[in-house]
Amino acid sequence: MSNYVVYSDAHATGCGAHLDINGEQVCNKQWDLKERRKKSSTWRELSTILFTLHSFLPLLIGSYVKWFSDSQSACKIIQVGSMRSDLHAIALEIFQFCANNGIELEVQWIPRTKIERGDYLSRIIDLDDWKISADCFMPLEESWGVHSVDCFASYYNKKVGKFFSRFWNPGYSGVDFFVQSLEGENCLVVPPVSLIARAIHYLHISKAIATIIMPFWPSTYFWPIISRKFSRFVVDCRCFGATALEQGRNTNSFLGSDRFTGFILAVRMKFS
Repeated sequence: MSNYVVYSDAHATGCGAHLDINGEQVCNKQWDLKERRKKSSTWRELSTILFTLHSFLPLLIGSYVKWFSDSQSACKIIQVGSMRSDLHAIALEIFQFCANNGIELEVQWIPRTKIERGDYLSRIIDLDDWKISADCFMPLEESWGVHSVDCFASYYNKKVGKFFSRFWNPGYSGVDFFVQSLEGENCLVVPPVSLIARAIHYLHISKAIATIIMPFWPSTYFWPIISRKFSRFVVDCRCFGATALEQGRNTNSFLGSDRFTGFILAVRMKFS
């Protein structure tokens, strides 16, 4: 039986956790509006543990796990349950999940000063938490074939079953797009604006086939890469209005909000 140590923490805006192995096993998510405003801090701490178990399942299955949390209430509820139905339901779900996957879970309270990295991870805010709408995605599926992988996604905004995420997520197929094999894939690429150029370069060296979603901003740094350097690889292009994008859980994001009134380009590129 393998042994693992996990540190988790919940914040008002999100949650995070990490395995104490080599620093690479990290998960994070943003709370939705209901979870932020209507759920208690104890509910969020318990939900963090359940979310982390799902995210790290490929490693934790059939193992002993020592779990550290700075919530005394959450640790106690996992051990003995709660009179509050919503908290007790999560505790039962954690118990059942561990039983189904052969995980021996021991949860222990730890002072906040001893869980600094978990606290940091829980406070990460995804400034690029936006996605393409169904009205944009479905025409692209019809025009350019069924996409096989969503390359910049999370478990709650993925457009297809297979997805690569920034952090460990439930059901993910890989962490970090820039180390993944793209052979034989029909890629849907919806990167943060700051990563558009890097994503195109990686698609090029991978000889990939992809649909790349980007704002129509001819004055930006990435425009010459599309219009000049790699223009010979562009096989088609579609233009959509601002409603092609939707905000995610970060309601302060610019793209996908009512403040964005520009156009969105879907560029079809074949590097193979």
